[in-house]
Amino acid sequence: MKKTTKTVIGTAVLTFCIGTTSLAANHTVAKGDTFWKISQKYGITLESILKENKANQKTMIYPGQVIKIPERAVNKNAPNRGTVDRVTAEEVVKMQESQEVVQDTTYGEYLNWFTEVDNIIPRGAKFKVIDFYTGKSYMVQRSIGSNHADCETLTKEDTDIMKSIWGGFSWVRRPAIIEYNGRRIAASVTFMPHAGLDSVAGGVTANNRSGGYGRGINFDYIKGNGMDGHFDIHFAGSTRHMDGKQDPEHQKMIKIAAGIK
Repeated sequence: MKKTTKTVIGTAVLTFCIGTTSLAANHTVAKGDTFWKISQKYGITLESILKENKANQKTMIYPGQVIKIPERAVNKNAPNRGTVDRVTAEEVVKMQESQEVVQDTTYGEYLNWFTEVDNIIPRGAKFKVIDFYTGKSYMVQRSIGSNHADCETLTKEDTDIMKSIWGGFSWVRRPAIIEYNGRRIAASVTFMPHAGLDSVAGGVTANNRSGGYGRGINFDYIKGNGMDGHFDIHFAGSTRHMDGKQDPEHQKMIKIAAGIK
């Protein structure tokens, strides 16, 4: 007797019903997966996958965990109705792989600062920041910061671009996308340099630091960039230095950058 072996491709076990043109699936979480990444993989919204799994934006998932993928309409390459009642999971995967996958690059990943971003973007890392509303971009360095990222522009040209976005130095929060090592991460940025002097060596004690910070360690490490000190970039779950609490307006901007309503 001829032995037939079927192989299920990937980590998702799929059932495809031609009569309803919907696709239901379970997904086994792999290392590095987040709800946002999984939603992008299946072309569904973050809100829908969170609702399907009775989760919220703070819910943690772990490798090996099985989560539900909401049903979604299949609009392309569907067989004619009435030709077959059901196709196998392997055939559905092949159908999906044959289609062009277009991911929405408008938004960034919604990643927790303390458990993810703090490790993904280490101190000293240089990366691009894209203003969510204007599309203008500039280069910065994460110089210090534990509760959030304290950053400096790399050049005066970068500072000038930021000034053109904010209209000068400002504490106004703006949604942004951080691009680093192939990742796009949702963030919120203010542009009010503080706690440093461009004219004094970084890391030494200085008087009259910018932003009314008085005497203390000079947190200005990049010289000649047209600003004194550093500015703040926040991520999901990050907090303020002064009280260790989340800034509601920053968190609102981060959700905008992540496409979360």
